[in-house]
Amino acid sequence: MNNIRNKSFIPLALIIVACLCVCACATPAMPAELKDDAGNTITAAPPAQRIISLAPANTEIIYALGLENKLVGVTEFCNYPPDAMDKPKVGGFSTVDIEKAVALNPDLVLAAEIHNKNVAPQLQKMGFRVVSLYPKTVQGVIQDITLTGMLCGAEGNAATLAAGLQKRLDAVAAVTSQLSTGLRPRVLVIIWNDPLMAAGKSTLIDDIIRLAGGDNVASQVNGFAAMNFESVISADPQVIIVPTSMDEKSDLLWNFVTTDPRMGSTSAVKNGRLFRIDGDLIYRHSPRCITALEQVAAFLHPDLFNRPAQ
Repeated sequence: MNNIRNKSFIPLALIIVACLCVCACATPAMPAELKDDAGNTITAAPPAQRIISLAPANTEIIYALGLENKLVGVTEFCNYPPDAMDKPKVGGFSTVDIEKAVALNPDLVLAAEIHNKNVAPQLQKMGFRVVSLYPKTVQGVIQDITLTGMLCGAEGNAATLAAGLQKRLDAVAAVTSQLSTGLRPRVLVIIWNDPLMAAGKSTLIDDIIRLAGGDNVASQVNGFAAMNFESVISADPQVIIVPTSMDEKSDLLWNFVTTDPRMGSTSAVKNGRLFRIDGDLIYRHSPRCITALEQVAAFLHPDLFNRPAQ
């Protein structure tokens, strides 16, 4: 009799264990102090099924993780991959339409730094889960990819993507970390010309310059900021990089760099070390920032890296 009871108990125990496992998978465990880039604590919840992205970079992450079927809303500026442009729109990057976002009934809203003051608090007060992603470093981008995978039940895809990006990052850093100060060219990434604006410290671009083996001449300013023209000329950048876009502003900025007499006094212009880069690659905290890193490394050190086509 005891043997019969023991045998019948085994299947029952297995069922109980299986149920516990299913429950655990439905609500993945998260570290107690896990926070987003705004410093908000992230609590455990079931994997997101209806996601709104309020930033082009976040949209790129969702697609890179294979979660596009869960993406129910994007901004008018979410243009990559091209399929993202067919998703329902919730307004612009800085002009989110709250009513449209609410109507889509998301269980996860991926926001950016620009939404911290108004949009994110409004949605949070209405009970929506908002997670802010705006890393200032390439390593931070990889970490946010892992975080997004956790939030959406795509830990496996996130781990694979993160590992591939980390390998590419490490490959560049292994070379540039050995460079002495004298071999790290002075770099200027120009954002606009009137007034003269550049990418300073606490930006993804600043981190890309450092990892690529350069010194950012705009490191004395914070974020994307106006700079004194005389200080830029005095710093004498040896390499100037111009982010490009699809509009006419890119040509205006390039023409300024190549024709303005003041810029002509820099070593970068004198030696023809002027480069264009796709602005979406270098501005966005998306998986493609690794491509930007590889391109900038080739701009700065063509002898060490294969130079990308111009």
